[in-house]
Amino acid sequence: NAYRPATTVAFALDWAAGGGRPFAFHLTNVVLNLAVVAMVLALALRVVSPAGAVVAALWFAVQPVHVEAVANGVGLAELLAAAGYLAALLAYLADGDAAATGPPASWRRAGLALGVLTATAVAYGAKENAITLPAALLLADLWQAGGSLRGAVTRFRRHAVLWVGVVILALAYLAARAVALGPLFGGGAAAMGLRGHTALGRALVMAPALLVWLRWFLWPIHFSADYLPDQFMPSARLGLPQLAGFAALALLAVAAWRARRRAPGVTAGLVFLAVTASIAANIVVPTGVILAERLAYLPSVGVALVAGAVWEKLPRGRALWPATAVVLALLAARTLARIPFWRDQAELVRGLVRDAPRSCTTHWALGQEAFGAGKRGTGEAEMRRAIAICPGKAQLVQELGERYLQAGLYAPADVYLTAAFRLDTTRMDALVMAILARVRGDRPDSAVALAAEAVRRFPDSAMVLGSAEQAYLLARQPRPALALARRLVLLDSGSWRYQQVAGYAAAVDGRCEEARGRLLRAAALAPPADRPQLEGQLRQWRPDPAGGCGIATLPGGRSTRR
Repeated sequence: NAYRPATTVAFALDWAAGGGRPFAFHLTNVVLNLAVVAMVLALALRVVSPAGAVVAALWFAVQPVHVEAVANGVGLAELLAAAGYLAALLAYLADGDAAATGPPASWRRAGLALGVLTATAVAYGAKENAITLPAALLLADLWQAGGSLRGAVTRFRRHAVLWVGVVILALAYLAARAVALGPLFGGGAAAMGLRGHTALGRALVMAPALLVWLRWFLWPIHFSADYLPDQFMPSARLGLPQLAGFAALALLAVAAWRARRRAPGVTAGLVFLAVTASIAANIVVPTGVILAERLAYLPSVGVALVAGAVWEKLPRGRALWPATAVVLALLAARTLARIPFWRDQAELVRGLVRDAPRSCTTHWALGQEAFGAGKRGTGEAEMRRAIAICPGKAQLVQELGERYLQAGLYAPADVYLTAAFRLDTTRMDALVMAILARVRGDRPDSAVALAAEAVRRFPDSAMVLGSAEQAYLLARQPRPALALARRLVLLDSGSWRYQQVAGYAAAVDGRCEEARGRLLRAAALAPPADRPQLEGQLRQWRPDPAGGCGIATLPGGRSTRR
C-alpha cells in the first residue's frame, strides 16, 4: 500500500546504470546520505553557531540508527525523501530571505521557487512521510521571524504563492496515490496492533514506541531489523509502558517550551522532530509499520539540531573537543559494527535469530531460506509460525499462498492468497493468483465469483481481465468471457496475445468470423517465433457440426465445443 514514483524511477536508473549489480544501489545511497549531511549542516547554521552546526552535522553523519536506511538498498526511499525535504526547506528559507531584502520578482527568486517545487515533488514521490512539508515551511517562517507571529505572517505573505504551490503538489500527489491505490483511508493494510483502533487507541499503542526512539538516540547499543514482539508488544490498554511514553512526551514538550529563549535550537530541533515523525507516529493515519529504524532518518535531523544546541551550552574548556571527538568516534564505531548486518540475506537471517528470535519476520526469513534450500516442509512450518505471530501481515500470508500454488496445492493456495487480499485490498496480484488457484483446482463457480469481484475492484487491469476470462471459460460461460477478452483488446489493440485470447473466446462463443479475424490479426502482429503456431491453427480451421468454430482445442486442452 505504497505509491512512490520517484523512488521507483531512482531504482530503475540504478538498475540501468549498474546492470543490476548492488554497487550502483549502494553508491546512490551513500551519495544521497552525504548530500543530506551537507544539508543538515546548512540548516544547522541557521539554528546554532558554526561550531554547534558542525557538531550537529557530524552527529547526524555517524548516527547508528541510520544504518538500516543507508546500508540497505531499500532505504533509498528514506534518503531520497529526506534529501528532497531538506532541499525544499532550505530553498524556501532562502526565498524568504530574498523576498525580505530584494525586489518582489527576480531571476534568483524564480530559480529558488523552481528548486522548492522540484525538491518537493521528489520528496512526495519518494515516500509518504514528506507530506508534512507544508507545516514545516510555515514553522520555518515563524523561526526566521524570531517567534513573532506578526513577523511570521509578514514573512509568509512575501512568498505565500510558493507555499500554495507546495500544497497543490501535496494534493496532486494524494490524488495520484488515490488513483493508484484507492482512497487514502480505504484499502491497504495497517500494521499489526493498529488495525481497528481509533486515533486514541493508536496513541496508546504508539506511546511506548517513543521510549524505543529515545533509546536509539540516547543509548544506541541494541538494534534489530524487527521489533515485534521481542522488543515491542503493541497494546491499546493504558499501562505502565503507555504512562511512561506519555510522560516522556510531556517532558519533551516542556523542554521545547522552556528552551525557546535560552536555547532556541533545542526548541527548533524538537519541533522538527515532532513534525517529521508525525506520519510514523501512526496516530492521524495508520501505516503498515509500527517501529523501524529507517523511519528515524528524517526526524533525526531534529535530534541533530538539539545535539548541536545542547553542545553549545556545555562548559568551554580544553576537554570539550576531545570529549566530543570520543563520543563521535564511539557512535561511528557502532555504525561500522552494524553495517555487516545488512550485507546479504544469510547475514540478515543470522542477525534476526540473534536479535529477535520470536519475531514473525525471523520465522518468515527462516522459511524463505528453507524453501531456497529445497526444504519445503521446514519452510512451510516456519512460515506458518510467522503467520501465527503476525496473522495480519498480508505480504507474508501471500507468500505462503504463492509457495502452495507453485507446488500445485491449489486448495491451500486459494485460502492464503484470498486471505492476503482480504487483509490488504491493494494486493491485486494476490487476487489474480487466487483466481488462478481456483481455475487450476477445477472450481469453476468459485473462480467466477472471485473473478467478478476482481473485475469490479480493478476494471482496467490486464492481469485481472485475463484471469477472469479464464475463470468464465472454465465455468462454460463464453459470453462474459468474450466480453472480458474484448476489454483486454481495448487496453492494447496492438497486443497479439490479447487478440489471440479474444479470438479463442469468440470461437468458444460460436462467433466464428470474429474468431478468425482476431486470430489473423494476432498472426500478423506476432513475432516471428510465435507466428508459425498461429498460422498452423488457422490452416486447421474447419466447420464443426457440434457448433464450435473448428479450432480443435484451446490452451490447456479445453474444447471449443459449447
